[in-house]
Amino acid sequence: MKLLNQILACLVSLLMVALVMEGGMRLLGYGPKPTMNRFDPAYGWTKTPGADIRRQTDEFDVRLVTNSRGLREPESLGYAKPAGTRRVLVVGDSFTLGYTVPAADTISGLLGARLSAEGRRVEVLNGGTEGWSTDQEVLWLAGEGARYAPDVVILQMYENDIFWNSQANYLHYPKPQLASDGTGAAATATLVDPGQGEWLQRNTALGAAAAGIFAPPQMPTLAGSHLPAEWGVRLDADAAGYAETAVALAAFRRVAHEIGAAPLVLVIPDKAQVDPAARIIMARAINDPRYQPDRPYTAMMDAATAAGVPVVGALSPLLEAAAAGALYFTQDWHTNAAGNRVLADALADALAAPSFLGAAQRGAGRWYGARPALPARSLATSWGSSGWCWAHSSTSVFPARVCSRVTVRWGSCSRPSSAWSAASTFLRACCRSGWRAWFRRWLFLRSLLSWLSTCAAACR
Repeated sequence: MKLLNQILACLVSLLMVALVMEGGMRLLGYGPKPTMNRFDPAYGWTKTPGADIRRQTDEFDVRLVTNSRGLREPESLGYAKPAGTRRVLVVGDSFTLGYTVPAADTISGLLGARLSAEGRRVEVLNGGTEGWSTDQEVLWLAGEGARYAPDVVILQMYENDIFWNSQANYLHYPKPQLASDGTGAAATATLVDPGQGEWLQRNTALGAAAAGIFAPPQMPTLAGSHLPAEWGVRLDADAAGYAETAVALAAFRRVAHEIGAAPLVLVIPDKAQVDPAARIIMARAINDPRYQPDRPYTAMMDAATAAGVPVVGALSPLLEAAAAGALYFTQDWHTNAAGNRVLADALADALAAPSFLGAAQRGAGRWYGARPALPARSLATSWGSSGWCWAHSSTSVFPARVCSRVTVRWGSCSRPSSAWSAASTFLRACCRSGWRAWFRRWLFLRSLLSWLSTCAAACR
């Protein structure tokens, strides 16, 4: 009996220690990571319909809720598009999903608010899923995404898409890959459910920690290195995934056209490209002279251009706005609400092109907050800082399709815009820059007309 009591006392003591450690780890933010993902035989995984979870760290505390169709959108937003309304569907990974910010501060949420403030009847849908790469996004667009009848589809890309586009598994889940013909068809058969994993690993902090120590690593690493394999795109121009990414972009263009939507690509730069401190930290972590943080960003921009898809490069807007404050989280590598606002502004400016949504209605309301003027790499010259830009071709001078706040590349951009397009661009620029700037332009034009009148009178 004495031995039995000793054994029971030891077991109770161990249980108490485990409970204390579990509670302490959860308080320190090392609890099991909640997820809203579930296995899907076509896409690898999707968001669970009707999910309601909380993601909490030292930097953010966010509630993530999905509707019955698995989108982070209100239940009232269904497949049927309201009459007289246009739809913009944003597909992407965790940057688009925005698990680090409230729904209103996601890229799609801020873009929708911006477009509504301009007087447009536009719905912007958040089609982001954590961990997805470009191939999965294209397949989802061709299937589920097409049911929303979008007028414009924005494909958000980040540098780790390049590597994962070449892989048949992402950590715990299998994932599909695209056929090499660019049709958007899956090259893989129906995927097999890997199961949910061990209960202790999924539901306890101690189990998750033990799995991290004793279980084999799920994240692949570079050969002869401890670095994640997805970082290889920063070191080598011939790294895995570049060819598959080009195929995925060609498939995206084809699928978008098949469902009657105009395609647009948004490339989000890495934090190290925008934040000098992050760049130093990353250079020390990689410790390789081949490290070039701009390499994957430039490659994605070039690949989209080669595929004939208009692309918004967010590096210039983010660099300009970084002077006003942080645009990425300190520990997490995603953009914060301020960074998402810059991205939303860049997209809204691009969507003002005639091939997308066109100019906002005359007399529409102003967008909230300060919006810095940003230089455009792809435009030859620009006048002022309100978005009134001119791009020059060898045969004509015509208004650029977007204002100077955002870098936009086109496969072909040589058709002159109409006089009405030029006038609407000027009016839109006046509305965006505020009444003071508009009044200064009016005074300038009035003075110019007065001077011309005086010259004409003197000539007579």
